[in-house]
Amino acid sequence: MTRRVLVAPLALAVVLAGFLAVRAQESKTKPPVNRYGLALKYRKVGQADFKEEQKYGLECFEEEDSGNGVYITQTGALSVVPKGLFKAGDGKEKGPLAQHGFEITVRTSDNKTKKFGVECFLDQNNASLIYLTETGSVAVVPSKYATPTKGKIKGYSRTHGLNLKVRKAGTKDFTKDAKVYGVDVYEDLNNGTVLYLSETGSIAAAPRDLVNKADTESKTPDWQYGIDLGVRAAKDKDFSKDTRKYGVEAFKDNNNGCLVYITETGNVSVVPSKLAKFSQGKFKDPESKRGFNLAVRKPEEKDFSDSTKKTGIEVYQDENNGNLVYLSETSGLAAIAKE
Repeated sequence: MTRRVLVAPLALAVVLAGFLAVRAQESKTKPPVNRYGLALKYRKVGQADFKEEQKYGLECFEEEDSGNGVYITQTGALSVVPKGLFKAGDGKEKGPLAQHGFEITVRTSDNKTKKFGVECFLDQNNASLIYLTETGSVAVVPSKYATPTKGKIKGYSRTHGLNLKVRKAGTKDFTKDAKVYGVDVYEDLNNGTVLYLSETGSIAAAPRDLVNKADTESKTPDWQYGIDLGVRAAKDKDFSKDTRKYGVEAFKDNNNGCLVYITETGNVSVVPSKLAKFSQGKFKDPESKRGFNLAVRKPEEKDFSDSTKKTGIEVYQDENNGNLVYLSETSGLAAIAKE
């Protein structure tokens, strides 16, 4: 029997704090602190050079309570670096340094193909690597595992592909209407980073040192469980019957042992195999931990203002493995392993 868990948290309090608001079950929760912002250029497929008008705004926040670093783009895409690996920088904003770029082909579930431009930057504020797709999706490799590009730029190598089926929120069983997304897995030959790229252009990254070597024979993934996660829009104080919910499925990638989360919109996140834990058939409800709003400046915005766009974020603990799952109101997804 398939298992779908629906989360319906109680109304949460709101504490306004400058350009962001925290919404948490305890008013003692502190809002994340903005550490710096970046404007990241991107190239579309077929473009050899960057165009000045093609940029995404990205902000880096630090959660004071958890110590986790939260990266968010103006599209609401997320990447999270856990406490102990996150470095806030020295307070002096430094621009990103372009490393290399790819045009990566991804299979769709019906065996067609799509291509996406993917850029890699060195974040000079903390020596992390930032991957950005032309759709505005983002993935961050912490400085401990980040290797800047040196010498001649190398390409990438495909290791395997996955087809992942996802139910919409509120759907108990998998049916013929469940959406299937193609996700291809690559190794960045410049630094060994393992990249998961969805047919929607969503990207996730895992450091080479934390991922088991993929088998040469492709294996199908094992479905673990599914959950429905509600996420309030930035304008909403409380959860209500109109709160947007997203279906999220968890899979074990049997090719390398990673745990892969995917939303009903095709956004992916990955927990590396050496940190991943898998359920034993006893499914548990996720626990709502906190919620907050994050403001992201567009590249042309120098400072935060009342007109700066805010995005609602919810944080859940996946009780099946202890992972923290971050979800934005635009279905941006990021998961980090339990310490």
